[in-house]
Amino acid sequence: MEPLNNQILDCLKQRDPFAVATIMTHKGSTPRTSGSKMIVLKDRTIYGTIGGGLVEALVMDACMKLIDKHQSRIKEFSLDKELKDGLDMVCGGNLTILMEVFVPDPGLTGIFKALVSLEKEGKKGFLVSKIDGFSKSDFSTRKCLVLPDTTITGQPLIPKPLMDEIGDNLFTGTFPVLYNHGLEEYIIEPIHPSDTLYIFGAGHVGLHLARMAHLIDVQTIVVDDREEFANPERFPHSKAVCVVKKFDTAFDRLSIDESSYIVIITRGHLHDQSVLEQALKTRAAYIGMIGSRAKRNQIYTNLKKKGVSDKTLETIFSPIGLEIHAETPAEIAVSIMGEIIKIKAEK
Repeated sequence: MEPLNNQILDCLKQRDPFAVATIMTHKGSTPRTSGSKMIVLKDRTIYGTIGGGLVEALVMDACMKLIDKHQSRIKEFSLDKELKDGLDMVCGGNLTILMEVFVPDPGLTGIFKALVSLEKEGKKGFLVSKIDGFSKSDFSTRKCLVLPDTTITGQPLIPKPLMDEIGDNLFTGTFPVLYNHGLEEYIIEPIHPSDTLYIFGAGHVGLHLARMAHLIDVQTIVVDDREEFANPERFPHSKAVCVVKKFDTAFDRLSIDESSYIVIITRGHLHDQSVLEQALKTRAAYIGMIGSRAKRNQIYTNLKKKGVSDKTLETIFSPIGLEIHAETPAEIAVSIMGEIIKIKAEK
């Protein structure tokens, strides 16, 4: 999902109340899925989207009223004919939306400073909100940030059973969920490391791919052995641009995990094979390699001689990208980004 916590922190620093609308659950055909967020300011400025159209307008109107009352609410929206017509699309689902009002104070600002730092460091955590009132009516919330080791930033709001479940990593989703402890209710929002696209090869395709990743809020790290190609001037929006002496050591300083996507588009077959061999030892969510089937098959043959199994090779996306008959570097980048978006959505 779009990373809005930086914007939430900026809004908290402005000291004016605002609302954050988050899709908690979705059923059937809906324009956005669970976890999608939208910040709503009192002047109706928004950041992010929960799908547009009439349903988003209704949520904005509800948020305006809640901001005035300093109250939050969880409400279900059914995309009936009226709302479907407002969206100008064929939908027939239901959305459960948390509309939470944020009233800035130093404690809340400190929690989101810690949360943003957590995301930048690529670490996991849990944003826990204790509901004051009941979720079936208007309520207010108090928050704290909890790390997997149960370190807390903010007030110690959490009962031991909930803390035990957090410590056991039982909350693994990507959207907020309601948790009941007796008569007390909590909203648990898992915080996951931001997706990172590792682009091995800073040539023409790599350049366009990094630009497209920036457009959809996916951070990139670019790796190449040519400084004239791999530099911050060519990749101003990348989180890092790494120049390596040899691709054989390209992974030595990288932290690849389940939130990582690897694209191999170096300038030569030997470099591609070297990067692929290292990539297969990681837990990356996606590994794609450019090239013809003949090139791919030769590299696979070489890797099998080194002990790589057929089952492991089957996890690679090669030839890379969706089949859209792409020819130019920009078109190839579109096909690769489309494939990555598809894989991200299916996780």
